[in-house]
Formats: sequence, structure tokens, C-alpha cells
Amino acid sequence: MMHEIYLPFSEETFRRHFAQTYSGKVPQDNSVKHLEYYRRSIERYRRYISESGVENSSSLSEVKLPCQIEKDERFWTAACWMSIYYSKSRREDLTRLFQRAFGDIPPLGNKTTWEECLTGDLYLFFESNLPSPKTYRKWLQENLEHRHLIPNVLKSNNGKKNLEGPTNVDALLLNETNGFAMIVEAKVLSDISCQITYDVMRNQIARNVDVMLEKNPGLCPPLNRRDPDKSLFMLLTPRVFQKNPESRFYGYKFQKYREQPNSLANDLPHRLDSDWNNISERLGWLTWEDFREINPDCCNWIGKHLEVKGLSIKK
Repeated sequence: MMHEIYLPFSEETFRRHFAQTYSGKVPQDNSVKHLEYYRRSIERYRRYISESGVENSSSLSEVKLPCQIEKDERFWTAACWMSIYYSKSRREDLTRLFQRAFGDIPPLGNKTTWEECLTGDLYLFFESNLPSPKTYRKWLQENLEHRHLIPNVLKSNNGKKNLEGPTNVDALLLNETNGFAMIVEAKVLSDISCQITYDVMRNQIARNVDVMLEKNPGLCPPLNRRDPDKSLFMLLTPRVFQKNPESRFYGYKFQKYREQPNSLANDLPHRLDSDWNNISERLGWLTWEDFREINPDCCNWIGKHLEVKGLSIKK
């Protein structure tokens, strides 16, 4: 049986899922730039399949670039989340998924329900940039010598006020009506990063949690409507790593943040007087297989021998 890997939505539809950003005071559409990445990757893979065939036995070094799409988190994320977002049973599917990750009641401390969280104007964005918190940047400037040890890096500071750029969020589900949001960090084979240029102890989960807790009034609508107190973080990985969390750095950190909430305080030392128990409860872990089990249109390449018939952004 032949299976297709592709983004089963038109380019026009896909473009709606990249948020605008401000250039000065003017909103800028970045969707064309984002789509170009997908087009190039698709074309490389199509050319490889056309020239070599699906039973090709080329060395790994030869197929690494043309077959990158097979493990590309951007494609997995876009195809999976768009299948859920455009499902006729979207609210029900999302509710069942979120219940798996967080329990029957949203851990938001205000006696809300998943139905209330998901009722309203829902948006789905990919690769949105959430600004680094000002409190962290100020704290890092004041503690730089305790967060790095390489002389040339320390010297390159030169009084910079911005020692961390925005955090790129793999997927962001946002309810503009009530401010509820789900921030997603997606992984296929890669691990989380464990540093930024000026902070060797800044891991990627802590960074996502940090931006999750910050208001973003300066972002283009509807991103500026996100409520930090109604925002959750989801780690999305293959199930094999959830079952064997010690095999990845993110597994170690996620478990520690959930089991020892104060460990978040150690990794976010600039955030004082935070309710770490509540923040810890707002971290959830789902797998691509969970999405597949809830909605068969998601990740239909999982668990099958894959023969590629075609791949495209649907025209």
C-alpha cells in the first residue's frame, strides 16, 4: 500500500498559520518566507524519490539532506496540528488530548473546564517568536560572569542590553476570546538545547516556560491577547522517548520540573514569588502517537512501512 506524506492543505490555508510581526509600527507578513523553507525541502525529497526510488539503498551521508523531511519537526508539527485544527471534531479531539496531558480539569487554578478554554476564536500559529522576558535579560546582564566561563564570549558582551533573542515556539494554539494558550515544543529525534550564547545553563524547556509566563502586549494581534495565567506548555515527542525519558535531556528536566517544582525556581532565578507548584502542573507531555490515536488523520506515517507516492503542499 502506498502512503503519502504531505501537508494536506492549500498554500493559502497554510499561510494563515504564521503570525504577523511588527517592523516599526507596520505589521509584516512573514508567511512567504516560511513557505519557502517547506517548498525547498519538499522539492529535494521529491527529486530524490524520483531519481532513486523508494527502495534506494544509498548511504546515510547521501540521503541525509534530501530525506531530512522524514524527521523534520516542522513538517510533523504542521501536518499533525493542522489535521487537528481543521477536524470536524476539533474541540472534542483537543479536549481528549489535553486530558491525557493535564487531567480532566485544566491546571489553571480558576475552576475552568476544557470546554471553556476551547470555546471562542481559536488560532493556530507555527514558529511564532515570543520575546525574552525583560526581567531575565536584566538579570542575565547583572549575573553574566556566573552564567558563562569563556573569556571571548564574556568580552563580546560590550554592555549589550539584549543578551537573549525571542524564543521560537514550534506551535501555539491561542484562544483570542479568553486568552487561553497552549505552547508546544515538538521533537522527533533531536533533544532540547541546553544553553544560549550568554547563558550556559539556560535549557529550552525553562526558556519556553519563561516566555509562557510573560505578557506580550507589543506583539501583533492576536498574539498580544494571550494570557500568561491561562497558558500551558506541552512537550510533544515520540512515545519511545516518553517511555524512556532518561534517554533525552528533556526527559530528565521534564520529570524533575514535575516532581520537584522548586527546581524550576533554580532554572528561572529571576522569577521571584512565583507559584512553582502551579507552574509545574501546567507542564504536560504528549506523544505523536497520542495524536494518532485520537485522530487517525494525524501522523498517519507512524507505525507503517513508508513508501512515498508523492509529497507536496496541496495546491
